[in-house]
Amino acid sequence: MSKKGKVISAVVVVTGCLALAGSVVQNNSQANGKVSLEGFGKVLKKEYKNPEEASAKNLYAKGNYSEITKTDMEKAIAYYKAKGMSEEEAEKEAYKYEKESAALCTEAMKAGCKATDKEVADYVSDMRAEYEGKKLDESSQKQVDEIIAQFDSPEDYWKYEKTVYQKLLPQIKYREKLEKEYSEKHAGDSKADWGKYFDNYRKEIVEKEDFKLVK
Repeated sequence: MSKKGKVISAVVVVTGCLALAGSVVQNNSQANGKVSLEGFGKVLKKEYKNPEEASAKNLYAKGNYSEITKTDMEKAIAYYKAKGMSEEEAEKEAYKYEKESAALCTEAMKAGCKATDKEVADYVSDMRAEYEGKKLDESSQKQVDEIIAQFDSPEDYWKYEKTVYQKLLPQIKYREKLEKEYSEKHAGDSKADWGKYFDNYRKEIVEKEDFKLVK
């Protein structure tokens, strides 16, 4: 499993390594000045303090095989609002992302991609070491600082990250599995070709889910 970009995904755990959204936050910061992740961090802390709210009883949408909770949506909306989107735009983009994430999580489970507690702990430990070793660019370092500051302590934040990656790490493994299989079958293709293939794949599995809002 590639270690590149672990801390970037920590900055934006709502999208993680799967969409490489860390670069999106950085690009947005460069284009529009400072991006505040304070509100996003507060939403993450709220989930950490009240994990029962993320239960299946708190559904926002349901597909044929997957579910999206209101907590998932709250996190995603807070992230996209931090990028400068309006409430309406943020909810639309958040729903799009969450459908893809939920569908991908289900496909990962079907493919047998799992993550042990030790794998999750090691992954998050590596992320923490990169952050505390100040291996990030200045902008990203400040973004992580801002999120951690919303928690009662840094330890709480890193404990929270472990809960995030219990779900996210199998998806990362599955994405890497798909990329390896694609590369073996299309040796001459570029990273951009793989990216287009994966984008289309995510659209296909979302269509298969046929998500409906829960009323």
